[in-house]
Amino acid sequence: MALVTLREVLQDARKRKYAVGGFNVFNFETLGAVVEVAEELKTPLVVGIPERLFKFVDVDTLSAAMVRVAKRAHVPIALHLDHGYTRDGIMKAIHWGFTSVMFDGSSLSFADNLNRTKEICRIAHSLGVSVEGELGYIGSCSNIEAISDEHLVTADAAAEFVDRTEVDALAVAIGNHHGAYRGRTMLNFSRLNELSSTIDIPLVMHGGAKLAAADYRNSISSGISKVNIATDMSLTAAEKLKSELSKKATSNYIHLMSVVKKGVKDSARSYMLNFDCILKAAAM
Repeated sequence: MALVTLREVLQDARKRKYAVGGFNVFNFETLGAVVEVAEELKTPLVVGIPERLFKFVDVDTLSAAMVRVAKRAHVPIALHLDHGYTRDGIMKAIHWGFTSVMFDGSSLSFADNLNRTKEICRIAHSLGVSVEGELGYIGSCSNIEAISDEHLVTADAAAEFVDRTEVDALAVAIGNHHGAYRGRTMLNFSRLNELSSTIDIPLVMHGGAKLAAADYRNSISSGISKVNIATDMSLTAAEKLKSELSKKATSNYIHLMSVVKKGVKDSARSYMLNFDCILKAAAM
């Protein structure tokens, strides 16, 4: 099944009412971990790198590995540029062979976000690459209670945005937030249902880490087709390193890599089990 577009993966998820995990990776261990779990559980997968990671990682080498692994996989995998902010970053991802890019214009005015997303869609679609956009506030909040209705995307705005940009998937603000887990997230399922019934493309949840099982179920039944797990991948890796070094400070790095990989696999598996995506790759 191998390398596919985001549009292909998410259209199936939307049709059959499950969510695909969008896992950001940052080295070979995390890449191998999420792909191996997806193959074990026979689930479709989205593997991403955020543009902000470019300054920390040799992305030319890592992206080549991502493409190679995806092409050899036994489950459908979309390779995704997460939170692309610049045209240069987006074009790099397309050049590497990614099948999906996200333009995050959520910090811009609605008009600027729409116009820039539309231009990215024009370029990407001409090359067979899917595009994800973002609307509303999904920032990193130190105080979850500070997220109010004014931060949430409205159905009218989403409908106009989707119609005029022709974006393939839309990340929406419904009370979710990026970054480290900071207590119980209060999701607005009424707004999510309204969005899902108004626009005819898959919806994406960013900041999907450590929600209650019921929140995942309700999100999926209300229209979410992809749940992004990013920061939690890094936190899980760091926690495993700290735990292992506290037991044996002289552990060698080769051993630590295997510990990190196992920890990330366990984490990814627990998320996938909540997304109702198990065995879905077999029917695609």
